[in-house]
Amino acid sequence: MIKLILAMFSSLFLMVSIAIIYYWRDVQYDPSSLDLFFYFIVLPLVLSLILLAPYLIYKAYHAYKKHKQQREIALLEQQSNKKILETNEKVEDVKWLNLNILSSSVFNAFGENESIIDALKNFKSPELDQHLTNNYGLPVLSYRITALDSVLEQQNDDDDIEDKQGRVQRIQALIQHQLEQQSEILLQVAQHLKQSAFFYDSELAYQYRMHPAWIDPDYQAQHEDDQDVQIGQVPRLNRLNIHILLADNLLDVWDENSSNEILLNFVESLGIIPQQIYIKHHFINPQSSYKNWLNLLGQISTQLHEVSLVINVDSEIDQELLDEKMWLSEHYLAAEFASSWCVAARDVKINHAEAIKSLKIALNVHDLATCLNQAVPHHTKYTQQEQPFVLGLDDATDITVTKKTNQIFNSALIENHHFIYIKQMLGSTQSLAKIFGFMLGMHLPEELTAMIYSTDQVSTHAFFQALNESDQFEEQVI
Repeated sequence: MIKLILAMFSSLFLMVSIAIIYYWRDVQYDPSSLDLFFYFIVLPLVLSLILLAPYLIYKAYHAYKKHKQQREIALLEQQSNKKILETNEKVEDVKWLNLNILSSSVFNAFGENESIIDALKNFKSPELDQHLTNNYGLPVLSYRITALDSVLEQQNDDDDIEDKQGRVQRIQALIQHQLEQQSEILLQVAQHLKQSAFFYDSELAYQYRMHPAWIDPDYQAQHEDDQDVQIGQVPRLNRLNIHILLADNLLDVWDENSSNEILLNFVESLGIIPQQIYIKHHFINPQSSYKNWLNLLGQISTQLHEVSLVINVDSEIDQELLDEKMWLSEHYLAAEFASSWCVAARDVKINHAEAIKSLKIALNVHDLATCLNQAVPHHTKYTQQEQPFVLGLDDATDITVTKKTNQIFNSALIENHHFIYIKQMLGSTQSLAKIFGFMLGMHLPEELTAMIYSTDQVSTHAFFQALNESDQFEEQVI
């Protein structure tokens, strides 16, 4: 551009100079030094600027436009780099909750434990309930646990099942059933708590020695043996936590004091003093049930010297409750179920008790494929077979759920036939259904690494693993 300006100035200087010189010679004009400067320097320069003005404006406009584009590109690159950094931070921020499942029991109309999985695969349907009727007095379908009826019949002399088997009584019976299912592992926990108290806590040891009748009905016969208890070092264990999960619509009718008394009597009969027992009832609403459940597991995963018994129970097999529900939906399908875990943090050890599986929960997952590679290194062998290994806690008929699930799992090559859903076997009784389904995942085939997922917590994925697979995962993380 400088060459062009110089060429233009030189040309005009030459042309103007020739014209001015001939003109001054013809008129015999004697120019001054100022005239020479103006006509031979300023005039060619002004004419050059006038003629070059369109070109200079054009070049200035393109230079401005190019500079603006460069700024936009630089801004986009900066934003892209920022997103990449945020993505890397998110991947690094994946948080793992590690727990050991010492014992597990699930119970519903399909049966107990593994038999429920078989019934799910076979699409078992609800049965006609002879004791529940609709607004027209006709029997309705329900998921009633018929085995529970015989238990309640033995507890009552009245033959009227409708009167004696109200909702609260059935829930109490289901809690008692789960306590009995967990009695074996609780006996081992009780023995460990006692040994830990004798070794680590003199005050608790004093309570055990002062009140052996609380824990041993044959105290008189075994008193001499109790005096010779050998104190040995064991992993520290301070407390047994009992969490009872109930639907929030039971809040006004549930007697916590009576429930606490039943639970205390049961665990004391196993050999645990009240000072080492903590009982809490959770009344959970369906909208936040899965979130509350994950929060509870997160809390348990941080309790390094405690073990927890979690009992999740609900029943809507009750004519009065059903009448209320059928005002809103004529096709309301009542169900009942119970599930329980004896669970502890990863590092908690119980004498003579081995964990049956480990539970790993990944929080803040934004790349499922990367998460799977960490948690289940050989997950491709599962995706290549037709057997389901992902337990879905949502409604499979909900299009929004299906789209969201496919969007998340397609990147990991997990397809629809790899899912098995639990919603259909719990009817309309959904307050604690997702927690029951989560606990049911423990009983998926042992040869598979079971996955649990719900769109309620989009970035959370849970994995049940055999202990050897869990050890491999720990080594990989280290």
